[in-house]
Amino acid sequence: PGAPGLLLLHGAASSAQSWAGCLPGLAASFDVIAPDLPGHGGTWAFDDRRASLDRMAQAIAELLAALHWQPRLVAGHSAGAAVMAQLALDGRLPAAQGLLAVNGALEPLPGLLGLLGPAMARLAARSSSLPAWVTRHAAQPGALGHLIASTGSRLDDAGVAHYRGLMGQPDHVRGVLDMLANWRLDSLQAQLPRLQLPLWLAAGLSDRTVAPVRSLELARRLRHARFVPLQGLGHLAHEEAPEVVNGLLMALWDHTRHQAAADV
Repeated sequence: PGAPGLLLLHGAASSAQSWAGCLPGLAASFDVIAPDLPGHGGTWAFDDRRASLDRMAQAIAELLAALHWQPRLVAGHSAGAAVMAQLALDGRLPAAQGLLAVNGALEPLPGLLGLLGPAMARLAARSSSLPAWVTRHAAQPGALGHLIASTGSRLDDAGVAHYRGLMGQPDHVRGVLDMLANWRLDSLQAQLPRLQLPLWLAAGLSDRTVAPVRSLELARRLRHARFVPLQGLGHLAHEEAPEVVNGLLMALWDHTRHQAAADV
């Protein structure tokens, strides 16, 4: 038999390139696919610009069907973890044995921010000039570095260059705004207790984007979930320390195989 399939899903405003540091260490053990989400990186946005969670998940499911390929493990970063969970809950990952969320954004933002965020994004998405303004602002020295630092992560020059390249593409910026404007997680939050696959919730303890306590609380509520703290890492943990995330994926794969053997 061939190597087990591994699907890697990036988060909002990023691209498949965010997994680049992980790929060399995974290639020997897994058959890896890391796509760009709709509207991100090199992938076309939806024509009607309604980039909801359900449609994102549907697009990935259609990709897997077209490739006649199914993963045994799936990892999702931030909003990519929500896409991963929705795929699993919809029965679109029939071969999957385990899920890894890296600083997973799996629940609505609390309070007023959760209410205002999508509305503000919808207003921004209607602007024809905002994407071009973002690309100009991102090109300014220090601007992107401050933005990355605000996530609690520290990236090397190649990591910063990746985001500078993305923010320099107005189509990518527009795709990100489309996603934020249409993103709703209330339904996913209600469905999560139905999740039957092992879900490891890895949380960077220095994450300033998704509070690690949210992963801890979610792990306590879900029967098959486990909280995994990542000391000293921020929101972009898989880019800061790919070897740590790769180690988690190998540990999760061993865990699922042992669990499968015990169930026989």
